[in-house]
Amino acid sequence: MLKMAQIQYIKHLYESEGKSLREIAKMLGMNFRTVQKYAYMNNFSPQITPNVDPETYPVLGEYIPAIDEWLEADMREPRKQRHTAQRIYDRLKDEKGFSGCYSSVKRYVAKRKWLLKQDREGFLPLSHPIASSQVDFGDFKYYDSLGRDHEGHALVMSFPNANVGWMQVFPSENQECLLTGMNRIFYHIGGVPVRIRCDNMTTAVAQVLKGTERVISDGFYRFMLHHRFDADFCNPSSGNEKGNVESKVGYDRRNMLVPVPIIDDFEAFNEELLRRCDEDHERPHYIHGKLISELWEEERKHLLTLPEYEYEVFRYEALSPDKYGFVTVDKNKYGLSPEFYGRVIQAKIYYDTVELYFDHHLLKAYDRKYGAREEITDWKQYLPTLLRKPGAVEHTRFFNQMPKLWQEYLRNTHGGERKSVLTLLSEIVADGNAALCDEALELAGQCGRTDADSIRQCYLMISKPENYPQPLKLRADTPRINYRPDLTVYDSLTGGAAL
Repeated sequence: MLKMAQIQYIKHLYESEGKSLREIAKMLGMNFRTVQKYAYMNNFSPQITPNVDPETYPVLGEYIPAIDEWLEADMREPRKQRHTAQRIYDRLKDEKGFSGCYSSVKRYVAKRKWLLKQDREGFLPLSHPIASSQVDFGDFKYYDSLGRDHEGHALVMSFPNANVGWMQVFPSENQECLLTGMNRIFYHIGGVPVRIRCDNMTTAVAQVLKGTERVISDGFYRFMLHHRFDADFCNPSSGNEKGNVESKVGYDRRNMLVPVPIIDDFEAFNEELLRRCDEDHERPHYIHGKLISELWEEERKHLLTLPEYEYEVFRYEALSPDKYGFVTVDKNKYGLSPEFYGRVIQAKIYYDTVELYFDHHLLKAYDRKYGAREEITDWKQYLPTLLRKPGAVEHTRFFNQMPKLWQEYLRNTHGGERKSVLTLLSEIVADGNAALCDEALELAGQCGRTDADSIRQCYLMISKPENYPQPLKLRADTPRINYRPDLTVYDSLTGGAAL
């Protein structure tokens, strides 16, 4: 559709300057029929709301409730799976016995879709339309399994219409935590809100422009498109615009996080939180009197359907290891073999894991750390380098990570023997059997052998027992033969008596 300024220019060229329709079309690069339409147009009154009163459709009238039901249900589905006018016409004939013409169905469907679109786009900023939610983070304190205290971040998604809400907790407020929490709640409730209101958190908004204009971050935009919801952002310093979720954060913190929780496993704790939030909805609504869970069941029917493919929440980065093999993610260092110095490493950064790849091959997956200047290493990553410098083993910063028995054993080896032992250790790790290192060494010690070849045989016996048959078990009645041959007969061959 042309803008009003373009239409006015067409009218000016046609009526004031006397240009022909073809001249105008050529000048403006427009279709001839478009120019003709607006040059001849005389009525510019605002569009009148289309009439969808069943009484104006004498043949279609009794079928309109069914059409409305189908079209309203379509608003929750992906566009490619919504009803066309033709599909509705076919269903009316096949399922309802409709005998009218297609043109009347097409005309009504077009008008009804227009009205549904206006309803969806006409929400007031502070209203609480059905199937719309609010999202916010709140801080809280928790202890780890060692009794150390940490600051946690609780993501809450609330639905003001039914006054329901769900909480998920994370060690940070980064984008991976935000999107992971929202994604979990979507799948827990079985649908996606039509609209989500949140503040101008940097994980969602890259830049705040004038008025309500925002530059949305790429990661959040991708998440929106995947789930098909719309987002509204509050004015700066206007938390009251999402007052429901602000209240819900405080309510859930008082009821779900008191006393101060001990969190050693965020996955398990979050599963329990979802269950407790569901239980909390079994109470009366503060206005309507009905149970919150009953109001929610009605609202849940209006959610958008879940996407065909679940969204994988991670951030991608290309990293270059330093000469020690470390790559830096959010001010923390993760160790790889120094052999990768100068090469490009691909990192998939989840909220709880950092996966490091080279040429699409997974090198190592580390638990993601949220401190600063932490150094996270894995001794197994450095074995190829240690084979070239076996004398440096005891002086490395990861030596105390190695299996305890092997630490003592390596201290007592030197030169070529140590290199043979490290070669064996590399073979065991390459097989994915690092957990068998101590067991193989213990078995060799029980047999009184500590050389690398003996330890290798013990490792193979443990890791591949099917290749080593059990000793033959003789029957109890098997005769024992006491055979003592006379070896003096060989003296004649040697030319003398046996020594």
